Amino acid sequence: MTEPDQSLTFLSWVRESTAGLVNSREQGRARAAVTITLTERDADGVAGRSVPRTLPFLLTGPPDIAGLRRGAIVRRYPAADVVDHESDRCPYVELAAPSLPWRYTPAPKPPVGSAALHPWLVLLVGTEGDELVLAGDQVRIDPTIQDGAHRLGNPASPYRFAHVQVDARGQRTARVLCGRRLAGGTQYLAVLVPAFDDTGSRRWTGAAPVTVPVYDHWRFGTAEPPGSFEDLAARLQPPDAPVTVGRAQLRLRRLPNAEPLQVRGALLSTNTPDDTPLPATVVTDMRDLRTPLQDDENRPIVTLPRYGDAWHATAPDATVWGRTLNRDPRHRGVAGLGLEIGIRYQEELVADALGHLGALAETRQRLRHAVLGTEISRALWHRRLPQDPQERLWMFGPALRRLTTTTGTVDALATGPERALPAGVFSAAARRMLRPGPARTTLLRTRIAPRPILESANQPPARPPRTIDGVPLAHIGEAAFDDARLHTIEAGSVDRVTLFFAATSLAGRVDDRLRRLAGELVNRLQLAIFGAPAPWGSVLMALADADPVVIAGFADPAQHFARVEATLTDLRDSFRRRADDEDMVTFIRRLNAVPVALPAMSMVRLDQLAAGVDAAFDPTGARAPVMDRVLDTIAGAAVHGGTAPPTTPPEICVGLDRAVWADLEREFGQWLLPGAAEITDNRVVALKTNQVFIDALLCGLNTQLLAELRWRNIPVSTGCTPLRRFWDRFDTAAGARVDDIVGLATWTPDSTLGDPAHQSPGGSTGDLVIAIRGQLFVRYPATAVFLTSADQHGTIDFDRDPRPGAPRIFPGFQGHLGDDLVFFGFPGFPAGNVQSHWIVFEEPPAGYRFANDSLTQSATGHQWAAAALAHPVRVLISGATLVNPDGGG
Repeated sequence: MTEPDQSLTFLSWVRESTAGLVNSREQGRARAAVTITLTERDADGVAGRSVPRTLPFLLTGPPDIAGLRRGAIVRRYPAADVVDHESDRCPYVELAAPSLPWRYTPAPKPPVGSAALHPWLVLLVGTEGDELVLAGDQVRIDPTIQDGAHRLGNPASPYRFAHVQVDARGQRTARVLCGRRLAGGTQYLAVLVPAFDDTGSRRWTGAAPVTVPVYDHWRFGTAEPPGSFEDLAARLQPPDAPVTVGRAQLRLRRLPNAEPLQVRGALLSTNTPDDTPLPATVVTDMRDLRTPLQDDENRPIVTLPRYGDAWHATAPDATVWGRTLNRDPRHRGVAGLGLEIGIRYQEELVADALGHLGALAETRQRLRHAVLGTEISRALWHRRLPQDPQERLWMFGPALRRLTTTTGTVDALATGPERALPAGVFSAAARRMLRPGPARTTLLRTRIAPRPILESANQPPARPPRTIDGVPLAHIGEAAFDDARLHTIEAGSVDRVTLFFAATSLAGRVDDRLRRLAGELVNRLQLAIFGAPAPWGSVLMALADADPVVIAGFADPAQHFARVEATLTDLRDSFRRRADDEDMVTFIRRLNAVPVALPAMSMVRLDQLAAGVDAAFDPTGARAPVMDRVLDTIAGAAVHGGTAPPTTPPEICVGLDRAVWADLEREFGQWLLPGAAEITDNRVVALKTNQVFIDALLCGLNTQLLAELRWRNIPVSTGCTPLRRFWDRFDTAAGARVDDIVGLATWTPDSTLGDPAHQSPGGSTGDLVIAIRGQLFVRYPATAVFLTSADQHGTIDFDRDPRPGAPRIFPGFQGHLGDDLVFFGFPGFPAGNVQSHWIVFEEPPAGYRFANDSLTQSATGHQWAAAALAHPVRVLISGATLVNPDGGG
């Protein structure tokens, strides 16, 4: 990736183009002049005389300024109320308008290439009460600070402590600075004041106190000791601490004559020797202290904690790590530290564990209720249920609507349109109708049995009545019409009386709006009974279409009504058209019965249905169906994972996101790095992590936490290890936190404390830790720390800077020990490898800063800014000097 252009350009002043007209000073303001030429022209545009005139005018100057508007100042450095400002860095203000510091200076524009223009705004910094006395919007300036960096020049003189910065993008930033040197540990007042009075003269000369207006002010303090990042970093030296750093003496009161034991802390010196074997007297004493768990009468005895019992019932005697942890007072004491931390933080730890349980309590209650209900159902299944399968089907009937399959409910499938069983046969209402009772069964000779009812209901429906062209004959009351039709077809003659009565019946059912037309047609048909010709078929069809039921059945009833009305009117008007019996016979022959499309119904196999429903409700099997329904409402590996039956109330292993080192530092900080006081000020020390200490302490802490959780009846699974993180490790490559140990239940019996198998994937033993004591990180807590190789093409060379692009190794955890001792851990980086690497401290970015101790003698603003600009600092320390203090680097 291409680095952005960081080039800067500095200018000594910037003014608006109007300032180019200034030629003198008058009444404290810049005096300018402009020449104007007036030329007369006649009506034809011909030029005449030309008269030039010079018009003088005054620009706004210091006498006209009452103050700065809001937003004119965009930044103050240092910020207000800062208490640790670098004493060798200049305070300054940045202004929104690049030309503002020189806009009202009562002086002409300098020649090209000249920097002789003094800003009308200056920044003073002094101690409040002695050097500067602030009173409202004015400040009294003592003569002792009117000289040096606060000395003023005339308006047409250069001034080093103001400039305009132009970056690579062309962005302009105006600054007014104070270049006086500051003392460490001192409170200062900064004031922005005008440099010239109403006459355009300097406001102070160093001869006497002066009082001037204040346009802006703020207070800040400098750090103690004085200096910048570069100064503090330069004080860091290789270690002079002895190898005893990381170890503490342990004296056994029971054995006053025994030599003290050396207990190693969580952090060790890189050359700390391994533990020595225990003296025989200590081994014997520890054996005597361990009492049995029960006396001769099997009564429990309160004894020493048995570290490891929560994961291996015989851990103190059957595992190597358990014997070491329980019989060696050095490691037993470390486990006791963890146990004590668990006691002191038990409320906090239990609350954290409860927060990780989620809906476990509700899940356990739901499963207990389901198991209880299943057991009760099993007891009632054989005692109270009918023996006949169809009677059980009848009893379960109302529940079939809730019994689902992949294609629908059992009730919907058994009573669907293609089934013979009618809808509602399994409903609760049907059961109530047939339930024994005085009002329903008084006249019955026998009990109503479900089997015959279901078998009767399981029959296909009867064939519907005959119809003519879709008109149900039973509905119009003229079923004989169909018989007459058949008789006419067979005999070849028309029974007009039957047809007349059919027409009369149809006319009585027509829409009220068509009754008059229908009556007229029936009257004319009456005359045709005795031989007059009549359109019998057309009239009968039109009257049938005029039925309100038929009209309402059309998609557009109004349109159908209009068509029927027109047909009846046409029949009435054309009634006299001659027709004979042969026409009637032909018409009736065409009246065919409309075939009724009966649904293809099938009878339900009741015995098979009863058996299937029986199995769906039967709780006597290995796993009752109701349990599956309950388990489907519960998600999570606590129920559906593991080897325990899913109906067992679940126990889960909570994993607490907690770095235990911080608890140890708060309660027993001396055990994090024993002998830390021997590390003197401004020292950099290479240390390594102690996995044996971590194993012992986390075992003791988890022992206490599990006991507390079970005492409070919190369901934690057997073999759980809730706390697995000692350091706050972070895998910078994977972007995830890393545990320090795996679950104690997985520690093999033949493994020892600190065994690599006890570490989680990605963990390591003896990781490098860099500890720094001094004010560098107190003053600059955001300092970047990393390692980079000193390899120069196969050779370790600390006399040359690291190769460009050399890989950087960043810390995976860090912390504080007290106020001025910080440490940075590098997981997976063996402590011994530091001899081939640089330890790098990089100054955190803090914007643009300018040194007030610069040796430059430049008098112009742009030259001074370029020389005094403070560049970011990177300090490199040879890793070889940390392991071997006598080495070079």
